[in-house]
Amino acid sequence: MKARFELKGVSKYYDDSGVIALDGVNLTLFDRKINALVGKSGCGKSTLARVILRLEPYEKGEIVYHSKKIESVPVPGFRKKNQVVFQNPFLSVNPCFTVREILSDPMEVEKKTKTEIKEKIDFLLDLVGLSPGCLMKYPQELSGGELQRITLARALTLDPEFLVLDEPFSALDEIMAGRMIRYFKKIAVDLGIGMLFISHHLKHVESMADVIDTMESGRIISQCFQPGGSFREAHCMGPLL
Repeated sequence: MKARFELKGVSKYYDDSGVIALDGVNLTLFDRKINALVGKSGCGKSTLARVILRLEPYEKGEIVYHSKKIESVPVPGFRKKNQVVFQNPFLSVNPCFTVREILSDPMEVEKKTKTEIKEKIDFLLDLVGLSPGCLMKYPQELSGGELQRITLARALTLDPEFLVLDEPFSALDEIMAGRMIRYFKKIAVDLGIGMLFISHHLKHVESMADVIDTMESGRIISQCFQPGGSFREAHCMGPLL
């Protein structure tokens, strides 16, 4: 198992409120595996995600990324290889953009040709189970599940190696959440990419993850390797929620 992110005693404080969001976190996230982070609301899960994505600084400790201090890795290349899918898809896209524009915009920034963009969009729509008929629609014309699949497709436009999924199913009903879990798991396997799946819903996590870390009050309190995941042996330390 190859480590992608290694957090060593990482702490994060919010001085204005006196809140300790991360309190000496030690955590390893693996390449090409579905890593899950579970815990109650407010325990620090989303803060940890923002810290490893370099969207927020941390005060103490060290983050190692592919055996290098994360600060030494150029940000542009890091961003392309590590993408995020946020909780609310309607707040994650430009409501004035069509689906085609939402998907093509990252590739246009990277100077991809029109042919490359079209081929990639066709591939991604097929991957997430949507028809080309949605390309001229605007976000408000799609269901929550459809738009969440579009945000997933957008995150995949630049061929990332790792996705952070921050509560991606919390706004969906149980039936749609189950379908989305199958899409995300299939994509992780088919594309051979790693994921960090953040959730407070243990049932969702158990059906998807290879390894589960549980968080409480800014600390990692247990780790469990799933027998049904990609790991051949199960190993569990400490209780889950």
